[in-house]
Amino acid sequence: MRSFIQILLILGVSVIAGTANAQGAINAEQGGALFTLTEAFDPEVDDQGQIVGNPDLNQRMRQGMRNLLLRLTGDDAVVHSPEGQDLIAEAKKWLSSYHFEPRKEEGVTVGQNLVLEFDRQRLLSRFQSQNIIIWPRSERPKTLVMGSYLEAGTILKLTPENLGYRPDIEFRSYPQLLALPMRFPHRESSWVYPIEGGLSAEQAQERLLANDSQYLLTFQLKRLAPNQYDLQWRVYDQKGSDVLSGSSQGARNAAMLEAMFDRVMALYSYGYRQSASVLGSATVKVDQLLSAEQIVAIESFLKSQKPTVHQVFLQAVEGSRADFDVVYQGRYEQLLALCRRIDGSELVSESALTGEIHLKLFGLNQRPETQLIDLSKEYEATMQEEGR
Repeated sequence: MRSFIQILLILGVSVIAGTANAQGAINAEQGGALFTLTEAFDPEVDDQGQIVGNPDLNQRMRQGMRNLLLRLTGDDAVVHSPEGQDLIAEAKKWLSSYHFEPRKEEGVTVGQNLVLEFDRQRLLSRFQSQNIIIWPRSERPKTLVMGSYLEAGTILKLTPENLGYRPDIEFRSYPQLLALPMRFPHRESSWVYPIEGGLSAEQAQERLLANDSQYLLTFQLKRLAPNQYDLQWRVYDQKGSDVLSGSSQGARNAAMLEAMFDRVMALYSYGYRQSASVLGSATVKVDQLLSAEQIVAIESFLKSQKPTVHQVFLQAVEGSRADFDVVYQGRYEQLLALCRRIDGSELVSESALTGEIHLKLFGLNQRPETQLIDLSKEYEATMQEEGR
């Protein structure tokens, strides 16, 4: 069957977007990029720059799986669940490949990175069987980040420029690892500090609108002593409401900042995870089909949209129309957007209440009506040829 679909794509018969467009759409949703992690793989050094330990490859693979689970789900509970712990313990088994590459800054090699490429298809099947809900990239809001560092009474605004000179308080790599979209203010004059009641709803909304973001995260890291830090932080939503805050103290500022981003990610993903905790069903109707190959291609496309789509059944073929029953996970709007990506189609009607999505293939207005023949027998013959 796979070779048949590939031939259809090559000949341009398939109604799915060309390889670049279709795969690009899939990647934007749950693609390979989310399943590839790049992390530093450098020896541990002391304050004098002496090597005191070498990284352990197997341990880094397990840590990579932990980070992958958090990145894909936004839910720390999955990491600590029996299912998550099993995946972490067998991390190497779930890799499709790994390799090392030099890490460079301004063209100069400053270290080594470990690139872990996890097997997307096998993991998606495992997640589906264990009802692990994936938080799609398309559902992730943009965060306007305003961080500051306080030491000896002097405040440093953590702009990208200032962070370039302070690797000791650089925090951007962790939210990037979690695939959390971040933005920084256009103007330093608009900076906000995590003071309770220090920012009105109107002020928060104004800053979010000016920077095209859905949430505002403000935090301040304060150095209390050589190995003691205090962290205060606060999150505002699009309404300007203060929706989450926290504080902590510790010897490792990186660990505190990572814990902050873990909680922020849990906040963002909570609504989706709640709505996607049950499965829904819909009927997708496609009109103005010209061949059985088009039916096969649409069916194949829908089945490839894991984890959003769980199952696809061809319900009926009547004249030039095919009806598909689709079992999906997540919001109805997400399934609708997915169906509208079928190349060559346009939306005729849709209803979240009835769960019906009606599409038609456009560009057929000049074709004689006699060409829109009954395709059911042709479809059955095609399936028999392919041994399905």
